[in-house]
Amino acid sequence: MSGISHVVIMVQENHTTDNYFGAMAAYGANVATGWPVSPNPPLSDQPHDRHAYYRWLTGVSTGDHVQFDTAAVLPYYAWLATSGAFLENHCSGFGTNSTPNHLLIVGGQSPTLRNPPRSKQPLWDMPSLPGHAADHGLTWRGYTGSSGYPLQFYTQLNGSPNIVAAKQFVADVAAGTMPALSMMWHDSPLDEHPPSDVSLGQNVIWQAVDAVVAAGLWDATVFLLTWDDWGGYDDHVATPSVETSADGVQLSYGPRVPLLMFGGRVKPGIDHRWCSHVTLTKTGLQLLGLPGLGVPRVDTDQGLADLVDLTANPVLSPPPPAFGTTITLPVPPQPAPGPQPPPPSPVAAAQPVGPVLLRDGTTLPAPADVLIRPGKPAGH
Repeated sequence: MSGISHVVIMVQENHTTDNYFGAMAAYGANVATGWPVSPNPPLSDQPHDRHAYYRWLTGVSTGDHVQFDTAAVLPYYAWLATSGAFLENHCSGFGTNSTPNHLLIVGGQSPTLRNPPRSKQPLWDMPSLPGHAADHGLTWRGYTGSSGYPLQFYTQLNGSPNIVAAKQFVADVAAGTMPALSMMWHDSPLDEHPPSDVSLGQNVIWQAVDAVVAAGLWDATVFLLTWDDWGGYDDHVATPSVETSADGVQLSYGPRVPLLMFGGRVKPGIDHRWCSHVTLTKTGLQLLGLPGLGVPRVDTDQGLADLVDLTANPVLSPPPPAFGTTITLPVPPQPAPGPQPPPPSPVAAAQPVGPVLLRDGTTLPAPADVLIRPGKPAGH
């Protein structure tokens, strides 16, 4: 797309919007305030699988009802949130834990509702954003942890030389070999997965963005930074039921998780629309000028390309502070604007989750490997 030559999708772990971005209330975001302050590092890793999500969904549990002091512990993220686009009603794709949500970001589908056992890694021939980019002549790299997670689940991507260590991103940018599409994950503790010190993950993201700025590519790059799932943390906003699992339990949307969109051409402000992890996939397609992926959940999504100024003379956002420098946040408006309530559900009624589409046109059954109410048909 004119003016954008690089898209960088960064995925960290296990935090909700309320848990991380309470400081955004002063700028008008619909986030909780006054909750107990979380220590850093967090005390423990909370249960956050499908069963824990159901307990949270039905009010049996609040999850971990704490939030970080954003400005003190996560000042760089606070700067990105206040200076770029803050998608306050972004949601995890499915209401469950890590792997399904990573797969939804990569390609808009997941054949599973849980983390597959590491002893027997599945391999699925699903379409993916990186594979689609390669099929249309664009360069890509997956900057991952040591196992190649989550790209190693894709037949087309598994074993690709384009899957490299996350730390190589900075070197590639400096060498002038930054690909059109970059997707980034980290091993613990740099992924912010509890009980890791979250400042470590923030700093590695800061260094990656700083490399792009130093290379003169800030104005030609769009960054999308999100967190894979809720991690067992509370969030005060109830999300719409868009899809249900086979037992009739809400599957999509999952809880709100942060999404920050930034770059020289990204229009700043708090965005109130509902969106989910498949929106990242769709936005990547839009900004890279790619045709539809063939996955309805992705191809029918509106994406976020409208937040990018693609005019010939764009109003450019200034680059963020250099790594390690003192961060000064924008002064909040006075009086503080009130939060805007979430918009209506994007669908009239939730639909049962559909089958998984494969690259050869065949399908896999809809994911049903974690049922909350076994034997309960959808819609009851």
